[in-house]
Amino acid sequence: MKYLILCLTLVSITLQANAQSITVTGKVTSESGQPVPFASVVILKDTITIAGKIADENGSFLLQLENAGTYTFKITHAAYKELLQTIGVNIPMEPIILTLKTAGNTLNTITVTAKKPFITRKIDRVVMNVQDNAIATGKSSLDLFRMAPGVFVNSGNISINGVWGARVMVNGRMLNLQGDDLKNYLSNLKSSDIRSIEIIAHPPAEYDAEGSGGIINIVMKKNSNSGLSGYAGADYSIGLGKYPGYVPYLSLNYRKNKIGLSAGYTYDRHKLYEEVIQDRTFTDGGVYQSTTYATTIFNSHTVRFGANYDISPKQYLAIDYTGQFGWNRDSTSSLTNITYSSNPKNTYSSGIFPTYSKTNFSNIGLNYSAATDTVGSKFTLTSDYTYNDRKSSSGTFSQTSNANNTLLADTAFNFLYPSIARIFTADAKFNKVIKHGPAITVGAKTTITNISNKNAYEVYKNGVWNNNAVPGFNYRYNEKIFAGFVNISGSAAGVEYKLGLRGEQSNISGELTGSQDTTISKHYFNLFPSTFIKKDLDKKQQHSLSLSYNKRIKRPSYFELNPYKYFIDNYSVNTGNPFLTPQFTNSVELGYTLKKQYYFGLSYAHTKDVINLVIESSANLNQMTILHKNTGSNTVYTGTIAIPVTIASWWNTSNNLLLTHTQSVGPEFNIKKATFVLQTEQEISLPNNISVNVNAFYTPHVVEGNIVTGRIANVDIGLQKKLWHNKLTAKAAISDMFYTNNFSATSYYNASIINLKKKEQSRILSLSLVYNFSAGKKFNTKQRSISNSEEKSRLK
Repeated sequence: MKYLILCLTLVSITLQANAQSITVTGKVTSESGQPVPFASVVILKDTITIAGKIADENGSFLLQLENAGTYTFKITHAAYKELLQTIGVNIPMEPIILTLKTAGNTLNTITVTAKKPFITRKIDRVVMNVQDNAIATGKSSLDLFRMAPGVFVNSGNISINGVWGARVMVNGRMLNLQGDDLKNYLSNLKSSDIRSIEIIAHPPAEYDAEGSGGIINIVMKKNSNSGLSGYAGADYSIGLGKYPGYVPYLSLNYRKNKIGLSAGYTYDRHKLYEEVIQDRTFTDGGVYQSTTYATTIFNSHTVRFGANYDISPKQYLAIDYTGQFGWNRDSTSSLTNITYSSNPKNTYSSGIFPTYSKTNFSNIGLNYSAATDTVGSKFTLTSDYTYNDRKSSSGTFSQTSNANNTLLADTAFNFLYPSIARIFTADAKFNKVIKHGPAITVGAKTTITNISNKNAYEVYKNGVWNNNAVPGFNYRYNEKIFAGFVNISGSAAGVEYKLGLRGEQSNISGELTGSQDTTISKHYFNLFPSTFIKKDLDKKQQHSLSLSYNKRIKRPSYFELNPYKYFIDNYSVNTGNPFLTPQFTNSVELGYTLKKQYYFGLSYAHTKDVINLVIESSANLNQMTILHKNTGSNTVYTGTIAIPVTIASWWNTSNNLLLTHTQSVGPEFNIKKATFVLQTEQEISLPNNISVNVNAFYTPHVVEGNIVTGRIANVDIGLQKKLWHNKLTAKAAISDMFYTNNFSATSYYNASIINLKKKEQSRILSLSLVYNFSAGKKFNTKQRSISNSEEKSRLK
């Protein structure tokens, strides 16, 4: 709070010192009234450049002038004629509209297409534009995360700038999924439906405080044609030397007068494999060695429906539905040897461990928006209801023998663990824009979550399946979160600021009934400040300093709190921890932007009461226990260098270097490691509408809690060709070309060291054809917002 008060004071002093400056806002549009993205806006005074800026993707811009007077506005864009317009600037100053004319015959031999850069930086986020990137072909959203600067994904866990615990949103709505459910959802959300990925390392106060590692927002494609329009396509992929997959999809949009309708369907079927080798030493001197081989088949149907109605030019009402229905089947075989210096004590185990999960996921959302004045003030109300029904089962069929090949144990049982989650969210926001002053946003949100999990065992004995041999159990989880926030944002004399404060009251209860009756009840209130400040260092706004700070929380999920023990095999058990408490992260980042394109940043993040997945070894039993614990603290120091380079007019690169030093400290381990992540993206435009994309990264190791990985590297390459007047797009891509995205890892816990080696189907050839069709004129679509993105990411 001291830091927040200091920032508020500094901004107040800056505003008072520059009270006479003039804020010029406006929008660059085409003759048809559509926004022109990324146009250059320069303000001249007697041929001298006073200020300049690149308009954003909506054509909007904001500039500061020190004095009133008459200025010349120079607007340029590759696809339009240059505009020179004289405008009188006074106090007060209304937003201005600058209209560009199409270049027409001046480009009769060359077709110029305005294309967003692959990586763009905004005041509070980094945007990765994947819509026209050939490498994205056939990839899931989880695969796309791995391409994003500063993002690392390991077994469904996500970190940003070395800080783990990032959450996932879709169109500004937090996903109410976690663990396997989240991993399956993101694996089935394909790049063909995605426009961009936003990486928000320090989310402002209007976002839920959940997610200590920040937020990743998936922005879906939207269509802007009246009449009937859409696209149809199919992706085919083959794991080189392994298994294929295919994804046909269709998207339709229809617009007439005040009514807009949309629908989409995606079918996804693919097969993957994974191989894990591990070894560890027991406290009695035994050496444990295990090899596990698994193949997984995914089969899913995703449907989307949406409708919006323009009540008036200032109001609209929208409703949307998303359903994902599918199953996945995993076939796992394992071979385990435990050897001693004394041969008679040796044991050998082999088994198969099949799992099956069928999921019915539905989300229905309602969105109302109303502009309350002509300068941008707006009220929005969003509400969502999510229903997730998962029926899952796992089987264990194993035999254990001694050194003389005598059968010691013959185990056969099924574990049934269906779950149903119901989540309701309601989110209201009001944004008040004050003429020649700051914008103030206030809001409130309510979240109600109910999850039931009924579990049972089936034991095979004497040729009969017995449902009562091992008692089952039921686990019910209830969560209510009430939140409110206030944001103040604005700009003065080259200083942009965004200050916020969010409060959240959490009421959580869990009840386990069965053989291990347990009740969990937790209530806590927390405040979460956030600060963003950006200062331009020159009149042309080519160089700037930025400062950001925020506080985040990561609450334990209902599955992490569930205290019942799940047996994986004879030597491994997975359990929950009812004594988990939330972890809190404070992070700050200082950044410098050079020539509006080169970025240098230093950041610090400290997390206390870290919730880590740890592997414990029993001192009395040869057993490995996997559970989540509050393990101590985690401190990450990060240096970021982002350097885009234009090698030629047809060859652009985006290069990022992330330097990190992590201190992961707890009673059972003390890990201090420095590492780096080097990433490069190459965009090459060739004649005849052909483009080539190359993405590569390398890191010597990654630290996650008490686990340290070995070297991880990856090279992807993609080729894209547009045909039939850009209506048909053909793509081909190879991911992990050199098969280096497999890694080893070591777990440290007290005196126990566990070594892992992991290999999966990561080298994949993907082919894609997409046909875009349209029969109508351009119109402005409504981007429907949602209220329950954070809750989706916490289900399991």
